Amino acid sequence: MSALLELQRAFGAALAQRGEAAPPASLFRGATSATVARLAVYRGNVYGNRAKALAAAYPIVRKIVGGDFFDALAREYARAYPAASGDLSEYGERLAEFVAAFPHTQDLPYLPDVAHMEWLAHRAYYAADRPAFDPTRLAGVPPARHAELRPVLAPGCALLESEWPLARIWTVHQDDFAGEIDVDLDAGPDRVLIHRPRWRAQVLALAPADYGLLASAFAGATLGCALAVASEGDPAFDPAAALARWVEAGVIVDLVEPGEDP
Repeated sequence: MSALLELQRAFGAALAQRGEAAPPASLFRGATSATVARLAVYRGNVYGNRAKALAAAYPIVRKIVGGDFFDALAREYARAYPAASGDLSEYGERLAEFVAAFPHTQDLPYLPDVAHMEWLAHRAYYAADRPAFDPTRLAGVPPARHAELRPVLAPGCALLESEWPLARIWTVHQDDFAGEIDVDLDAGPDRVLIHRPRWRAQVLALAPADYGLLASAFAGATLGCALAVASEGDPAFDPAAALARWVEAGVIVDLVEPGEDP
């Protein structure tokens, strides 16, 4: 291990220390009291930046628990899960797991699923763009073989099942929402799609048939199998209308041959 790497790791460990603990004497020059004070400034900046990153990724969680509580929660999360990347947009992946075990959020049993939903929306926001569905790609495939093709979903799309009404929680906490803000927590369960049709992530409640269709596509099923799964849950399900709807929404972006790299 290089001396520089050892120094960087020691400095990082010193930043992660709590309170007024003195850092290793070999790390810094000068009086220990001055070093502790200066290190506290760096430590405050580190935790402050991580708290801002969490607040950007989890605005609904922050609204639910309040700003002061969220800042304290962010500090505890940072101690439990240090950043693994220099890109703070990648920071906070395990907050749902953290709040599920955090003693002070046990009276909010829906909070872990809300956090999970927000992280998926955060990742959808940063997902790569992909060209829209191009029907000319099907020109060389006989209609009889369309059912053998495999649907490809847009990058950033994700599905989530919950016993809580996640779509309603998402909707009423949007900054531009102007309706009644009441949420019936007994209105679940919910099945939602998280995606980014343009520049803003969205969360949509799904009917069981649509959830079955998209979940099958996620699992790599052929179009025929995915539509069959959807139809099993709802005899009134219209396969052609559903396929057209999700293509138009930019959720299904391609149909590829089995084994073809999407």
